[in-house]
Amino acid sequence: MARRPRSSRVIVLLLLAVVLAAAPWRAAAAGCGGVVRVDGTQFVANGGKTIYFSGFNAYWLMMTASDTARRDAVVTAFRQASARGLNLARTWAFSDGGDQPLQSSPGVYDEAMFQGLDFVIAEARRHGVYLLLCLTNNFDDFGGKRQYVRWATDTGHNLTAGADDFFSSTVVKGYYKNHVKTVLTRVNTLTGVAYKDDPTIFAWELMNEPRCDADPTGAMVQAWVEEMAPYVKSIDGEHLVTAGLEGFYGDGEHESKELNPRGIYYGTNYVATHQAAGIDFATIHLYPDVWLWGSTADEQASFFRNWTRSHVDATAAYLVKPLLVTEYGKFLWEGSGANKTQRNYFLGRVLDAIYATASRGGPLVGGAFWQLLLDDDGMDDLRDGYEIILPEDTRAASIIGNHSEQLASLNGQDAQALRRLAN
Repeated sequence: MARRPRSSRVIVLLLLAVVLAAAPWRAAAAGCGGVVRVDGTQFVANGGKTIYFSGFNAYWLMMTASDTARRDAVVTAFRQASARGLNLARTWAFSDGGDQPLQSSPGVYDEAMFQGLDFVIAEARRHGVYLLLCLTNNFDDFGGKRQYVRWATDTGHNLTAGADDFFSSTVVKGYYKNHVKTVLTRVNTLTGVAYKDDPTIFAWELMNEPRCDADPTGAMVQAWVEEMAPYVKSIDGEHLVTAGLEGFYGDGEHESKELNPRGIYYGTNYVATHQAAGIDFATIHLYPDVWLWGSTADEQASFFRNWTRSHVDATAAYLVKPLLVTEYGKFLWEGSGANKTQRNYFLGRVLDAIYATASRGGPLVGGAFWQLLLDDDGMDDLRDGYEIILPEDTRAASIIGNHSEQLASLNGQDAQALRRLAN
């Protein structure tokens, strides 16, 4: 190849420097270490290196970033998280109708909100944090399945099962599929990378905590997942997909339904649904104090042990996939009777269980606490009694940071060096 004249090389280098200075996100393309894959019960990236996840939930990231004047809060959140070795953020890639919609009506999107999500992905990339992006909600918050059904009934479609028609209505499923396609094929205005091609995105979550009162056996949710997971894969064959389950057992084979809180069925089958084609890993949530409201500390501790052990065993025996605790927390709101000492004890118990399993090569290889907030007046209405504000909650921050270092050490990573790189 012919050499360029020296003056041309200087000009090219200057232009490159300008581009990188104007868009720092482009310079951090490999910040997360590549697309995450599944190898048996482990997550791998960077050519097959095992990766463990120490993560957090922050559903508010897109909404906050949609206001350009508030984007510093998103930057601060990622900076604080990466400083404690956190490498996974779970957040919403939806807001269905309402006052701050991403999707104001089927197929109609707010560009400012989408650019907020662009910013979140770009900042996560810059700080070396993977994203688990959820595509809609089981509950009414931010629209969810009830809003989808309302859109259908408002246009004359006769639906009779209420919000649970979301899982069976052809019209509603068409709305959801359109949302999936719109999000996955979105080209980030800051990085120039389509979401489906961005290694910053760890996985897509079909729904936050799917439940179905209309069919407690779990068959309706099962059919929906069996349709939607392959649909996501048909658009994006690179990223992982999970259903978003809390871990409740149903009537299917290998289901430990006697372990469900209060013995209630929630319309899901932990084993069968995670066996569906297109589902790459399993999830559970952990809220023993709320699920067993009014129970004693010993009863909650017993539930925690049985819930964690049964899901680890079932995942290893019947799924042979990785398992994440994608939400866990302890309620500290007035009247709950809990304090931060108890919350920190529970936090440590969960993280110890994750590390104990991961260090033995088991399927439980990470988690994400609910939820990360900042000491910011603009976030007062986001407080829900579970929030952890890292600079204030120093004991919780220490527990989380130590756990991150433990997980990083399992695959020979230097967690402190990774944090310096991320910042």
